[in-house]
Amino acid sequence: MAHAARRGQPLAAIRKLESDEDPPPDPGYLCTTDNGAVHDALRDGRVQVAAGTAWLWARPEMDGMLDTLFVDEAGQMSLANVLSVSGSARSIVLLGDPQQLSQVKKGAHPEGADLSSLEHVLARGAVIDPTRGIFLAETWRLHPDVNSFTSAAFYDGELRSASDAARQRLSAPGPITGTGVRWVPVPHAGNHASSEEEASVVLDLYTSLLEGSWTNALGEVRPITPEDLLVIAPYNAQVELLLERLRPVATAALVDPRQPWVATVDKIQGQQGAVAIYSMATSSQEELPRSIEFLYSLNRLNVATSRGRCLAVVVASPDLLKVRVHTPLQMRLANAMCRFVEVAQEQSATQRPTAHAVAD
Repeated sequence: MAHAARRGQPLAAIRKLESDEDPPPDPGYLCTTDNGAVHDALRDGRVQVAAGTAWLWARPEMDGMLDTLFVDEAGQMSLANVLSVSGSARSIVLLGDPQQLSQVKKGAHPEGADLSSLEHVLARGAVIDPTRGIFLAETWRLHPDVNSFTSAAFYDGELRSASDAARQRLSAPGPITGTGVRWVPVPHAGNHASSEEEASVVLDLYTSLLEGSWTNALGEVRPITPEDLLVIAPYNAQVELLLERLRPVATAALVDPRQPWVATVDKIQGQQGAVAIYSMATSSQEELPRSIEFLYSLNRLNVATSRGRCLAVVVASPDLLKVRVHTPLQMRLANAMCRFVEVAQEQSATQRPTAHAVAD
């Protein structure tokens, strides 16, 4: 908006659905719930930028209305939906990361129909072919020690950390400190979607982290607060258990408790903190409440471990590393989890020891 103002360009029109939050008093853009108002503003030249969902751009009257349509989070938008909005523009730019969680899928589809638009463009590659698009190869979030796992496991080793990201560092009195990825094995048995044993360990880790400090990408050092810590689980049952354990030590200090701070992988996508703790809950392959493809999902592991700017911690039963696979895909999924543990052990050997086991 500031750039448009400097150039003397017309304001943007935003197609905003009704919600609990009202727009700011003077947002600098037209905010409307009327599809026709956006159409008329574009047609008459009163605005040059407009935003809305696929429901807006797929309308027949929007045909040919735009020069360029940017599809945000195209890794979560199906090819069918992109095709439905494509008539509104002469060119389309797909933005997103198909290595993170894709769109929610329900029902049965012909093979390939459930892939996102970006997955079609990438042709199942980890990064895009330079002849077909641009790979943004620099992460401003992840410390190089975290990114060493993320890049190798999910981006063919082509993702690198921005120089400022290397300034980040955590100093805490407990077993979790420093930078990188950490593996905390917690033996337990008989647990499907929740684990009291892991919740207890997460509480101990969380409490010790709150006694520490962290250095951000600007080189500023400050005490760790609950706002800096994300706790993640694959299942709602484990999220509820973790909330029950952590709420007494965290809620009063949260600036905005409405923001996800303990949540499933699906709900935490897009968030970030100094540290991300991923509690996997299930005791073993035999206790999986869902398929191997769900718990060991590459996209799920990528999202969970890449929320932490300088530390990513996986708390899980060591029996999850003893997985029997039946397909090449399942082998890839199990290998990514084992690779996380290998990297964590390598980094722990060069930093303060952090992995610890909890007896039954």
